[in-house]
Amino acid sequence: MTGTEYWHRYYDEETLAFCERFRQSAEIQSTGVRIHLDVYANPNAQAPVVIVNHGGAGYSRMLITGAMLLHQRGYTVVLPDQRGQGLSGGNRGDYTIEESAQNIADACRWAKSKFQNDVFLVGASVGGGLAYYAAAAGAPAAAVACLNLFDFGNGIDGFEISRMPWLLRFPRICHIARAALSRLDRVHRVQIPFHWIGAFDHLMDERDAQFQSYWQSDPIPPRWVSLRLLTSNLNTAPAIAFEDNRIPVLVINQARDKMVAPAVTHRNYERLGAPKRYVEIPFGHWSNQIEFWEMVVNNCDDWFREVLSRRDLEAASNPDTSLAEPKPG
Repeated sequence: MTGTEYWHRYYDEETLAFCERFRQSAEIQSTGVRIHLDVYANPNAQAPVVIVNHGGAGYSRMLITGAMLLHQRGYTVVLPDQRGQGLSGGNRGDYTIEESAQNIADACRWAKSKFQNDVFLVGASVGGGLAYYAAAAGAPAAAVACLNLFDFGNGIDGFEISRMPWLLRFPRICHIARAALSRLDRVHRVQIPFHWIGAFDHLMDERDAQFQSYWQSDPIPPRWVSLRLLTSNLNTAPAIAFEDNRIPVLVINQARDKMVAPAVTHRNYERLGAPKRYVEIPFGHWSNQIEFWEMVVNNCDDWFREVLSRRDLEAASNPDTSLAEPKPG
């Protein structure tokens, strides 16, 4: 089995058969590199589109269970690999929050142009925050679902999502660290082991012990990351502050998360302007269990349909100001 086929180990025969039947590949250019997309087009030409985004230690083909369930619900599903990750171009492990959000926004624009239907954004782990960042930066998304929501510009969450949240007890040290990283332009591309930063031994709970063992040997996720990434984790604010949000946002929080305290996502949800919704699910930071993905997909589907129904009602009551958007079948 080659490195690019390693992901087959994560799935049963039914899921792999789904991939063989529906998966197509596409490429776009974004942030100066080639971005790989896996596309699961729905036979219904009027199907809405969901773009599902991976986190910092993953890639698109770790999301296929969710893609399959969304596809069965009537969506076309697009899975991008961000710059320097997965099957996309760019130096491995060398990327920023801004670049990753731009990759997602460009994938969203590509999907909107190709399928001419409503597009939604979903992200998990760091990808949850990136989904919001992309929408805030102008990605044409009707709504967003964030499985975790982080603020990479407040100087707090960048430490909270790392192995070093205890540093927050020493604000002056945190301030010095942020400032020092920002000034180290000459060594920004120097790389360090990713596990020095992320508590990946707590990525999953005991239900996914086998999945975690597979992931630890997977050659695709970056195992080293640049200081440029660490700097962006601490200093990149969203284009629209959470308090000023007007994008429909669903926030899903993992109540048993031992990698990043659930209080981080809950705090950011509380900051969000409406429209919004909050849901907790009884899982750790990440899972490949079908029950995990059923909970995620059920909540996303409910939220997206509610957003479209609300928009249609507003359009019916205000026909002169309604958006000329195609309706999903």
